[in-house]
Amino acid sequence: MDTNYLFNEAQPVTAAAAATAHTPFEKPYHSKRPHRKSRTGCRNCKARKVKCDEAHPTCRSCRLRKVECVYPTPASASTTLPATSASIASETSPMSSDPISGGSPDAFTSPATTSLSFQRSPSPSDPAPIPQPLWSPGNIDAVDMKLLWFYTATTSSSFSVTGPGSAVENILKIRMVQVAFETPFLMDSLFALSSLHMQSLNQEYNPSRALAYRARSFEGYRRAVEAAHPESYAALIANSLFLTALSSQVFREPDAKELYILDWMVVWRGIGLVIDLMGVENLFQTGMYALFERPPIDLEKASANIPNHLLFMVSSIKPDDMDYEEVETYHETLKYLGSLYMNLRKGFTPVMALRVITWFTFLPRRFVELCRQRRPRALVVVAYYAAFLKLIRSIWWLEGVGQRSLLDLCNFLNPTWEHLLHVPRAAIEVDDELELVRAIFQDPQWASPPLVDDLDPSSGITVVDDTGRPVAWATEAKKLVLLNSSSRKPSEPFSWYR
Repeated sequence: MDTNYLFNEAQPVTAAAAATAHTPFEKPYHSKRPHRKSRTGCRNCKARKVKCDEAHPTCRSCRLRKVECVYPTPASASTTLPATSASIASETSPMSSDPISGGSPDAFTSPATTSLSFQRSPSPSDPAPIPQPLWSPGNIDAVDMKLLWFYTATTSSSFSVTGPGSAVENILKIRMVQVAFETPFLMDSLFALSSLHMQSLNQEYNPSRALAYRARSFEGYRRAVEAAHPESYAALIANSLFLTALSSQVFREPDAKELYILDWMVVWRGIGLVIDLMGVENLFQTGMYALFERPPIDLEKASANIPNHLLFMVSSIKPDDMDYEEVETYHETLKYLGSLYMNLRKGFTPVMALRVITWFTFLPRRFVELCRQRRPRALVVVAYYAAFLKLIRSIWWLEGVGQRSLLDLCNFLNPTWEHLLHVPRAAIEVDDELELVRAIFQDPQWASPPLVDDLDPSSGITVVDDTGRPVAWATEAKKLVLLNSSSRKPSEPFSWYR
């Protein structure tokens, strides 16, 4: 499977930039300094008769000299987790250069003194626990640990609409961290996401580190996709989701690429590529499948909610038009847009937000290609979708995505299509949520219906295929099957990724 185009479009940083961000500013090492004797230092320091700082697994002297560090009494293997390459060569960079540490290496407890523990609540009814990593592998420093804590405490909730205690929350806060400790590129993604989240909250963070985290995450993910080893499947599918948030940062950059939403669409479709690569059975075996549950779609009912002027845009295509052979693709895509209109009439709920966020994952492959070819009719449809994106205010990594995309698309399309852009242009001019919905419906009197409190926000979310039909995994048959809406029994097989 050729995935090069996916990574070419997704990477917002260059290798040169990453290398710049990764360049260490190393202080010269002096072999002879006044010191007190070390009784439990490593063998190299004892042989050279210099003070050993006794850091585990590698002391500072051995790190700088790039030699193997061996202690007379090695630590028990049972207390060691697999090391990752998730930090920015902290062993060669003085702590004084890091703005988060405050310039003092003594401000943090040595990572060699504790062990990793995931505290679990004794009662099933208690809220889901937040993993507290109390020990760090040698390649993760105090700044990395702060970012990991920020991910488990705050950033992880950015990918769930089901709330505390749900299966999705537990995967994001616990399972994801466990896999990341075994997979360097996924750990880099967690660090990069936390850095971007802190940036969005105007909290102090290290820009050069954030840049390098993202670069290494993309590169490691690319290599893992090419290798496609079964042991990396859990990290691959998890990272395909995180990549959508990491790549969204480009929308907020002043010099962002024109029509970047088209590249972002490809990143979203990359989730399907990874599932196609690993197989649906392996998706369920990874324990990550709950992350990809989506609200079902009734395409038959959705068809009645497609705006009339968009239907006419497609139905009026003439045989000599280059889009004539694509009429069916446009009609199919408009059904998914109609599903957003249909469900928005019920009010903007968390499940509605999930419908908007996952919209790209349902679209036909051919429509994605038409967008990449910049076919005007395809861009008009995406412009209407961008108005729905602007409605999402509670997710930090979607901030500005809708408005930026609306401006890009309206400015790109020539005046020939202006008569179809009244809704996107109206959406550009308003920020109030109610006024934005009224602009989408073209109804200045529209009022939001009373929202019914749903004790189980995940009740409308399940595993669905790419046409929005609920499905289930048949264990004995080892395949996904459709579910009949009445009997909920297995029905016919389907293809996950069209």
